[in-house]
Amino acid sequence: MRRSEVSLKPCEQARWLAWRLRNILCWSLPVWRQPRALASLLNTLPSTVRPVADALAARYDLKGWERACDAQGFRESLYVLDVLDRYAGSPDAMRPGLDIGCKNGCYLPGLQAWSGGPWDGVELDAHRRYWTLTTRRAHGEWVVHALPGCRYLAGNLLDLHDGYGFITWFLPFLHAAPLREWGLPVRFLMPRRLLDHAWTLLAPGGRLLVINQGESEVERQAELFEQAGIVARALGRIESPLSPFQRRRYGFMACRPYT
Repeated sequence: MRRSEVSLKPCEQARWLAWRLRNILCWSLPVWRQPRALASLLNTLPSTVRPVADALAARYDLKGWERACDAQGFRESLYVLDVLDRYAGSPDAMRPGLDIGCKNGCYLPGLQAWSGGPWDGVELDAHRRYWTLTTRRAHGEWVVHALPGCRYLAGNLLDLHDGYGFITWFLPFLHAAPLREWGLPVRFLMPRRLLDHAWTLLAPGGRLLVINQGESEVERQAELFEQAGIVARALGRIESPLSPFQRRRYGFMACRPYT
């Protein structure tokens, strides 16, 4: 056994222990945000992106955003709304949507505004704590409280069995390095198993939108779709003037057949 393999074991054990402790000590201080008018939230954006944001605000119902969003969540929600508007086509509001790996739920308002229907957000590391002693889950529950029908689900995707009409998956973990960077145990690296399960959650005719970061993840994602027997259309580079991110992102869209 190589020395590098031996030296990784204590680190992996430490990540597993830290994750376990987060899920045992899962209490949170309450979240409270001062509601901000939509005009005030729009004023937090750079002037260069205001025309795009104003156009989205005119076309979509942003009801509830004043209570749900802080400045960062507002920007990310607008970005997600713009991406879906550009690349996802018409929504299906007949069935709820699911976002996999929703972090603290900050961009759920963008998903809900696009579809006009309820969404679930599921997050494995929901009890990760901020310096304010609040958790991702507490923030997510604050957000969904302002969005009728939406839910924040703290747990593992593999434990879900509901049916969904649309699933979004931003930056799935396809390699070990990002898991380590987020302090998550590498035992959670199971991209094929998670993809297979996500596919079973789609209702016939439902769609799965996957967004990857960087060329190596795009190549790996294409391999996973092929191995799973899922026909996915490559969307190419995902571009939006509202993107607050530096690295290039790419997308895939897959539709579950009716038969």
